[in-house]
Amino acid sequence: MRAFHSNKGITSLHVGVAVLAALLLFFIVAFVYTHQDSNWLKTAFEESVRKTRLVQTMKSELLASAEAEKSSVMADTDEASKAFAEQSIQASQNVESARIELKALAKENSRETKLLDDFSSCWGKLREIDKEVLSLAVQNTNLKALRLSFVPAATAIRHMEKELNQLMDSVDSSSDAAGIIRLASKAVTGALNIYALEAPHIAETTEAEMDRTEANMKQFNEQVRDALNTLDKQMGGSGKSFIGEAWKSYQDFWTINSEIVALSRRNSNIRSFAVSLGQKRNTMAQCLDLLNALQDAVQQGAEVKATR
Repeated sequence: MRAFHSNKGITSLHVGVAVLAALLLFFIVAFVYTHQDSNWLKTAFEESVRKTRLVQTMKSELLASAEAEKSSVMADTDEASKAFAEQSIQASQNVESARIELKALAKENSRETKLLDDFSSCWGKLREIDKEVLSLAVQNTNLKALRLSFVPAATAIRHMEKELNQLMDSVDSSSDAAGIIRLASKAVTGALNIYALEAPHIAETTEAEMDRTEANMKQFNEQVRDALNTLDKQMGGSGKSFIGEAWKSYQDFWTINSEIVALSRRNSNIRSFAVSLGQKRNTMAQCLDLLNALQDAVQQGAEVKATR
């Protein structure tokens, strides 16, 4: 009877130890699982925050690049245009750096990867457009043409007009004054007509219209040269000196006008402005829409992970 009680006690003790061991194991497993799950959630949250910051960086730098590009297009000096172009390029490089970093983080998420791939395609197109716009903007050919027209060309015209006015004053009482004044006026009028065509040529966007404008310039140029040549043959003494100075001033003007036409033909400011407002704006809007969708996908992914 005593042996029976002893065996029964030993059995109860074993069962108690086993239960305690099972409970201890359960708590250890639960602790480890909970701890690991907590770390996983923390890591997932941190990754989500990092992704969100990268997308926001891409958006802000994309907008900064576009703003600097517009400033480069609108700048009135080569120095300012180049400075803004460099700012635009730097912001663009920041977008690219963030895109590459985000690609590494988003590679296991199919929706994020798809949106990022779509953005990358759009971004590639946008960078090509930016390259064209900035390469044109820094040339500033239309602005350079305007500056030449406003100052050197106008100055040469005034000098020519001054010399021919002095010529007309000097022959006012001579018998052939009417013919000389008519020729001098014809020369001044022709030069002024050429000058008046410079601004429309600089603002023109079509080759055909530029061709017509230049054809008119050539006709007026022939008018001026014919009048000055005739006057040169007729005049002597002080009149000859006035014609010589008028010729020199007109030659200076025609040389400047030729440079203006060449710069205007390149049309860099107008072309860059047109691309910036047209193709660039549409592609930019598409890229921003994709970034907004990507940001939503990142946030939704974080919410799904948090509920697991």
